[in-house]
Amino acid sequence: MTKRYILLILLLLGACKKEVIPDPDPVLLLSPTNNDTCNTAIVLDNQQSQVNFRWQEALNTTEYELVVRDLMTNVDLKKQTMRLFSSAVLERGKQYSWWVISKSDQTENVSKSNVWTFYLEGIQTSSHFPFPARFISPENNTQVGLNNGRITLRWEGIDIDNDIESYAVFLGTDSDSLELMAENLSSGSFQVSLNGGETYYWRVITKDGEGNTSESPIGQFRTTP
Repeated sequence: MTKRYILLILLLLGACKKEVIPDPDPVLLLSPTNNDTCNTAIVLDNQQSQVNFRWQEALNTTEYELVVRDLMTNVDLKKQTMRLFSSAVLERGKQYSWWVISKSDQTENVSKSNVWTFYLEGIQTSSHFPFPARFISPENNTQVGLNNGRITLRWEGIDIDNDIESYAVFLGTDSDSLELMAENLSSGSFQVSLNGGETYYWRVITKDGEGNTSESPIGQFRTTP
């Protein structure tokens, strides 16, 4: 085969090669920091404050979507921006979670940052709601092994007033109908017997000394057969 034909084949292969479009990277959140009281917010009146959000630049990203969730109502506020910051006017005396979604005009795929939570101080803060429990293990969407058919669920509870009283653990194979496995737990761990080769969902409810409660997101993991 002559060099001319070899060169022609190489050119054709290069022309047929599909361009790889990278997905946008997830951003790193900066402020308000996780589990913060957000005392840097700008107080507008007795009911509202302006909260300023900041994050680091993400590669392969042309636009960001800020999402702020009211943890009492589960209502989301969404704002689009091409900058590395945005602001939102929120009700005082409430807990919120927030995250940023990275987007690109080159692909429909998106990336989601970590989810952080904060408490927006109000006028009267005699008793704060506890923050939703943060799962330690099993980590979300992972596969875990059992030890003699048992596993220990672990989580972290945080409360500004430092008056967490107890935890309740819900677990099941259907995320829409979790079963109460234990309540009045004083520590952030619970051992439970499970079947191998199953997908499980779990949630932790935190209760403080004033009777205030918070629900964690639903976690998911799979046991090895």
